[in-house]
Amino acid sequence: MRWGQTKAYNPSLVEVSLVSLDCTMWRLLAGFVLLLCAADATPVGGRTVPDFGKMYHVKGELSLPHSELKEPFEVWYDLEGSRSRIDYRNGTVRTFLIGNESDYGAIYKITPVTTQTEIQAIKYFQLKGTEEDPIRPQAALPDLQDFEFEKMEDYAGVQCEVWKKVTQAGHKKNTYRLWIKRPEGKDSPAVPYHFEMVGFNTLLESHNDNYMIDYSDFSSQTESDVFTPPGEMTYEEFPDPPEEHQILANPLQDYVSTSPVSHAHRLFGRFKEDFERQYESEKEHEERENYFLHTLRYVHSMNRAGLTYSLGTNNFADRSKAEKARMTGGLLNKKKPATK
Repeated sequence: MRWGQTKAYNPSLVEVSLVSLDCTMWRLLAGFVLLLCAADATPVGGRTVPDFGKMYHVKGELSLPHSELKEPFEVWYDLEGSRSRIDYRNGTVRTFLIGNESDYGAIYKITPVTTQTEIQAIKYFQLKGTEEDPIRPQAALPDLQDFEFEKMEDYAGVQCEVWKKVTQAGHKKNTYRLWIKRPEGKDSPAVPYHFEMVGFNTLLESHNDNYMIDYSDFSSQTESDVFTPPGEMTYEEFPDPPEEHQILANPLQDYVSTSPVSHAHRLFGRFKEDFERQYESEKEHEERENYFLHTLRYVHSMNRAGLTYSLGTNNFADRSKAEKARMTGGLLNKKKPATK
């Protein structure tokens, strides 16, 4: 199915095409990211940066407060084996990232797909790595080398260390915090409990972005057979546009990465081109980009839920909830239960 064809859809959303942003501007901007919190081997009081080990299994739940969504996932990670597996929504969607396959690795995804002619048909997709963008195993946790120790704090009844990092690019200032428990034995890996990102826009002077991940059942052991994707299946390429392949193939990457410029941000430029958007001010541009970001996250999270319909972004994607409600006669203002 080519991107731009009509899919089965929720009556509250009308699909139109979405492609990518002018990546050059964002990559240049990201290159000038200001790391406001730098870490060294012993940031505060002799504490070393937490180590989670080269192999682990952990469960998590992603929370998107803006969309009132919670999405469970499960991760198996093997750095030395250059492989990982991530299941979303209790195995409804499965992804396998194999870094040592072929020259530059590959991602395999098994997911239900709903179209005009099929409902929840199981599809097998493959994304091959390239020299510029090789496939590597995806961690469930942020890279803490640029974090610094902030404080001790109780989280869910557990006394945790809080590690913090602040980044800024343009008007986007993001604060990342990870709550971890230090192991009793020096050779034991740290245990993660909670990860949170709070975004502040200096032009809008508002906290306009936030998401959280709660971790559970962390273990330093995994079974080797969980990393093998189903064989004897015909894997096809991801649907167009190619600029969205990375989000489809590896959704977790944007949430645990601490880059202030995500793949979702990069898609905004082409959205503006497709719908001929010209905003009146830089402030409106920042507002519209933020609405678009929340819409894109919502669409992709819902499409991983194995529903009997499929969502897509449309010309409402850069509008607020109130604006969408007015434009659709209130259809988009109806309260929906949190999806797990």
